[in-house]
Amino acid sequence: MLKLSLTKSDDSYSKAAMERMFDEISALVKRLNGVGSALATLNLFHRETVEIEGKRRMLRDFVAVDLGPDPTAGTFRVVIHNPAVIPATVAILKENGFINIDASDRRSLKVVKPRLTVQQEEDLENEVKRVAKNSLQKVSSVKADAMQRLTAAIKVEYIHAPEAQKARVQLDSLFDEARKHITILSLIRRKQLLGGGMGFDGPEEESLYRRINDSQYKNVTAALLETIAPDMGDD
Repeated sequence: MLKLSLTKSDDSYSKAAMERMFDEISALVKRLNGVGSALATLNLFHRETVEIEGKRRMLRDFVAVDLGPDPTAGTFRVVIHNPAVIPATVAILKENGFINIDASDRRSLKVVKPRLTVQQEEDLENEVKRVAKNSLQKVSSVKADAMQRLTAAIKVEYIHAPEAQKARVQLDSLFDEARKHITILSLIRRKQLLGGGMGFDGPEEESLYRRINDSQYKNVTAALLETIAPDMGDD
């Protein structure tokens, strides 16, 4: 379980900052999940119609996209509940750029995703970095705000100098811990989306990359792969 720690001081300023930083990291997971999201693939047939026995029907009533355990994998399945819709289903897949389709099984189409172009890979990597940088700026602001309030408390003697110094050290430690979490989450998402095609921005990032499989990141790694099916009643 990903967490932040109060190892230097448990003062109220550090506690409040830790909670705000943790909330931001949790929000970052959701934002990173949206980068390169597989929802577009999941929604392929959401609004499409097909003619069955002379009537227009919603195609989603007869097919279902199965992304498998890893939505970033290079293939997915389209489960077919009525073989009569296969031609329309294949046509829609091709219209959306999915050319490599195995229709040998009339109950399930196997679809190979088109390989990303170099530009698409660069765009995805840059977007992940942008989202992570924005999150880093937010936790930096949390630290700055806590430091400012701490300084004000010293002036009115609400907190004594020795305790304030411990709090400063703790806030520095919290920020460094949060910064590393943010970097590692960025690396995890880039690895999911790009595989071995990603690069590192300096030696620290390369070093932190070795931690992406640590047990504390197991849950967030899974969360980054989650897709939520569309509301079937939302037309």
